Amino acid sequence: MVSVWALVVNAVVGLVILLVVNAIGLAVQVSILTLLICAVLGVPGALLVILLSVVDIAFTATVVPLVV
Repeated sequence: MVSVWALVVNAVVGLVILLVVNAIGLAVQVSILTLLICAVLGVPGALLVILLSVVDIAFTATVVPLVV
């Protein structure tokens, strides 16, 4: 049986991975849905969200042009 501590660590690592990927420059949308997926599934959830974002299936961040 998996301990609660292992699930919490997995969820936190998944959320950190999502934030690091956004800091690096990959445009992954950070929304309630993506945070929930990363919190529940942990690292596999973060990798799934990143993969779907990279292949432009889902979770792509909208880039708004800067009006000068």
